[in-house]
Amino acid sequence: MERPSVFRLLVAILLATTIIPACDRPVPIERLPLTSETLTAIGKRLSQKQSAAELSKLAPRGDLLLASLTSKERDALGRGYLRFQVDRPAIVEVAASPSSIPFWLSDQKFLRTAETVRIHGADWPVFRQRFQPGWIGLGVNGLDRSAPTHYVAFVRPATGRSLAVSKLVPDDWRVVAAHEGVSTTFDSETPIERLPAILKEASLLQSARGRRNSTLLARGRVWKTHVVSGTSPDQVTIAFGSDPASSLAWTWRTSAEVRSTSLRIAPASESGTEPADPRTIRLVRGESTRVEIRELLNDPVIRRHRVVVDGLEPDTKYLYSLGDGSAAGWTRWQSVKTAPARLRNYRFLYLGDAQCGLEGWGKLLHKAFDRNTGAGFVLLAGDLVDRGNERTNWDHFFLRAEGVFDKIPLMPCAGNHEYLDRGPWLYSSFFELPRNGPIGIDPKLVYSFEYGDSFVAVLDSTLAVFSQKAAQLQAEWLDAALARTRATWKFVMFHHPVYASHPTRLYPSLLEVWGPVFDKHHVDMVLQGHDHAYLRTYPMYADQPVESNAQGTTYVVSVSGEKYCDVDPRNYTAASLSHVSTYQTIDIDVARSRLTYRAWDLQGREVDQLLIEKPPQVIAHRRFDE
Repeated sequence: MERPSVFRLLVAILLATTIIPACDRPVPIERLPLTSETLTAIGKRLSQKQSAAELSKLAPRGDLLLASLTSKERDALGRGYLRFQVDRPAIVEVAASPSSIPFWLSDQKFLRTAETVRIHGADWPVFRQRFQPGWIGLGVNGLDRSAPTHYVAFVRPATGRSLAVSKLVPDDWRVVAAHEGVSTTFDSETPIERLPAILKEASLLQSARGRRNSTLLARGRVWKTHVVSGTSPDQVTIAFGSDPASSLAWTWRTSAEVRSTSLRIAPASESGTEPADPRTIRLVRGESTRVEIRELLNDPVIRRHRVVVDGLEPDTKYLYSLGDGSAAGWTRWQSVKTAPARLRNYRFLYLGDAQCGLEGWGKLLHKAFDRNTGAGFVLLAGDLVDRGNERTNWDHFFLRAEGVFDKIPLMPCAGNHEYLDRGPWLYSSFFELPRNGPIGIDPKLVYSFEYGDSFVAVLDSTLAVFSQKAAQLQAEWLDAALARTRATWKFVMFHHPVYASHPTRLYPSLLEVWGPVFDKHHVDMVLQGHDHAYLRTYPMYADQPVESNAQGTTYVVSVSGEKYCDVDPRNYTAASLSHVSTYQTIDIDVARSRLTYRAWDLQGREVDQLLIEKPPQVIAHRRFDE
C-alpha cells in the first residue's frame, strides 16, 4: 500500500484545522432564516427524495424527522424560532413537559437543573444557560404533534437587578412578569402552579396556545391529496357581494392549466331547470390566482377562479354555469337566489367549528341544507379546517360540502386554525367576501352585510386576541356600522367566544373592547365557535345576566364537527350540551318582529330553542310579504 506523501498530510491537516471549522461557524442569530422558510425548504427537499408513502410514515415521527435534517437545518430550527435581544448578560431557563423535551436544549448546551416548574399538575424540569448581551435564539417546540403544550422560557439578569428584553421575533410573543398563577399562554388559561424562588424575579416569554404545534415539519401530514384538481370547475362557493339583493360572488378551483374564468347567468324559468329566456343570459368574465403547495406531490399547483356579478334583481332565482369561456367548457346549470329587497319572512343557518371529523360534519351540513332548502345563507363561525394552510384539509372540507355551497351563499369567518403557520393565506385564497371592513385589516376578514331586516357583522377575533389595536379598530368600525343600519335584527359573528363553554378558556380582552359596543347598540345575538361544546347564555348586559332579551344580548357557542370538550356551567349559562354536533336555524318573522332560534342535532332533534319578540315595527315605507 502506498504511503501518503508529506504534501497530502499537510493538505489533510489544513482541511481539518481551517476549512471545516470555517464551514461549521454558526450563522449569527439575526441572519438565520425564518422558521417557516426553513420548514418549507426541508419539505421540498424531502418530497424530492422520498415517495408519498415514505413521507406519510415519516410525518408523525419526530425522531425520524430530526434524523433527516442537515446540520444547517437543525441549527436553524434550534436557534431561529424565537429570537430576542437582551441589554446585559442574561440567564435563560426553559421548562418543558417531561414527555417532549426540545432537541435543541442539548445542542445549545443547556444544563438540566434540580428545579422544576409545576404546570397542569406535572413537574416540568428546568434547563439553564447563560448568554452574553445581544441576540438570543431559542428553538422550535417540536417537529411532530407529540408536544401536549408549549415549553416555557424565562429570562433574568445574570448580574444586577434589571434586564430589558426587546425585538422579539415573531412579534406576537409577550413579555410578562413571572409569578405563580400567571398563564404560560396569553390566549388561554394555563397557570403556573408552582415556581422556584429563583424564577420569581424573571421575565416570562408568553406564547399563544396555537404555537404548540406551529412548527410541524410535515405541514402536510398527508403528502398526497385524494381530491386532485382537473379542468372542470369544482370546490364552488357562492357569497354575497356588496349588496346581497343585487350582487353575488363565485369562487372555484381548476387545475393550473385552466387560465380563463367565465360565468353564465340568467333568471330561472318557472321550472327552475333552465333559463327563462336565452336572450337574458349574461356572460361575465373573472380572474384567477395560481396557488402553489409544493409539498403536495401529486397536485402541487391549482387555480382559484373568482367572478363577481352585480346588477342582479332582488329575491330572484338565478341559474348559472361556470367555465373557461369555450363552447364545451361549461358546467351544468345550477341555481341560487338573491336576497329579498322587500321585507318578508326568512331563515338562515349558523354552524360552529367543523375542523375535525369532516366526514361527519358533511353529513350534518347536508342534513341542515336538505331540511331547510329555503334558507337564505349559511354562517360558519371559524375553524373550518384543522390545519388552515394545508391544502389537503381544504380539499377534504370542500369534498364533504359538495352540493351545498354551490347552491346557497356561504358567509364564514376565520378562526385560529385558519391562521396556523402563516396566517389565513389559503382561507383568503378560497373565498371572495364583501370588502367593506375597517382600513388596515384584510377586508375579507372583517365585513358586514344586510339580508332582509337583519344586519350581520363578521369580526376577526384571532387578530383581536393577538393585538389590542386590531381589537379596537374592529370595535370602532362595528360601532359606526351599527349606528348606520336601520335593520331591526342585529347579529355579530366571530370565532373566540366572549363567554366560554370550555372549562379553562377565557378571553377577557374581547369582552372589554367589544362588549360595550354590543350593549350600546343592543346586538340581539353573538354567534361564536372555538369552544367545542354547545352554550347559550342568558341575555347579558354589562357582563351581567339580565331578565329578558329586551335588556341584553344572547351569546351562543356551537360545534358542528366531531372534536368535543366538556362543559363547565357558569353564572351566565342558560343552556349547554357536551359531545354533540349541532346546526342552528334562525327564523325572522318580519311582520310580528319575532326571532325563533333553534339548535338541531344530526337526527333532526331540537336540542335548544329561544324566542325573541320585539314591539311591532310600524314603518310606513316597509312592505311585508308573508
